[in-house]
Amino acid sequence: MNNDIAITLILPVRSKESISLDDFYDYWLNAHITLPPRVPGVRDGWLHVVSFDRQLFAPIDGVSNRPASEDEFHGIPEATFSTFDDLATFAEASKLQMADGENFLASQVAYRSLGASSKNSVDKLDDPAPQGHETSVRHLVFLRGRRDRSIEERRAAITDTLVPNMAASPLLIKLRHHLFEEVEVTLDHPGVEMTKAENSHYDAAFEIVVANEADFASFCASQAWTACVDTLRETFDAVHPVRVERCIATVFNGRPTLAGIRGVRTADAIHRLNARNQMTDEMSNMFLAEPLPKRP
Repeated sequence: MNNDIAITLILPVRSKESISLDDFYDYWLNAHITLPPRVPGVRDGWLHVVSFDRQLFAPIDGVSNRPASEDEFHGIPEATFSTFDDLATFAEASKLQMADGENFLASQVAYRSLGASSKNSVDKLDDPAPQGHETSVRHLVFLRGRRDRSIEERRAAITDTLVPNMAASPLLIKLRHHLFEEVEVTLDHPGVEMTKAENSHYDAAFEIVVANEADFASFCASQAWTACVDTLRETFDAVHPVRVERCIATVFNGRPTLAGIRGVRTADAIHRLNARNQMTDEMSNMFLAEPLPKRP
């Protein structure tokens, strides 16, 4: 990840109760997904399909290991913007996309991380813009600080203890952390709940990726993780890991991806058949109002 990012948004979303999860994912990944890449301003965009049921971290005694059922979420978009003007451009131009949220979203909370408050400490990924076909084991771990600990203490625990300990593990393929600002409505979906009770907001999140479940078990048994447990217990009252079932890049370095242009189901079919003609910029430009920018 380059260092020219002004703001990163982590946006946990929850499905409307009136639709099935199958319909939620179908709509999100095949209809809604094609809207943001057509709006100017986004530098990078990823969609994380997530599951609390399939996360692999052991509970920490005295710490909440899972949110209340009504606060669980079903997906996590992540978006980066090189400047605040780019974010303003996106917000102004995305009104049709925002209105679409009412079709399938019950809630979305925007967690903002400014500049270097989002940082990769380890990044050995072969593909920084995956299309959801990885075999690695990926988790996002959300942290909520104890109220008797100041925000400075919570952040120091992350940057001075947790990150160095975990980054020392040779098993990690990726370690990325986000330090969140106070929640505010950044991108407003009309008719969608945009905030939660203040005491349920998170202060930070980690992204942890290893090659496979055997490596994950070894990581959790290693000093790199066990040395973190006491700090987590003392500083945070909630450590909520969620398994990432698929990570799908929709925009990377300002360029919409195949999934972002065509939807995940279509992109999956193209990859399965190795239909290389469908992967070209010339083909993608048939589906866009303006040609794709040149590759960096």
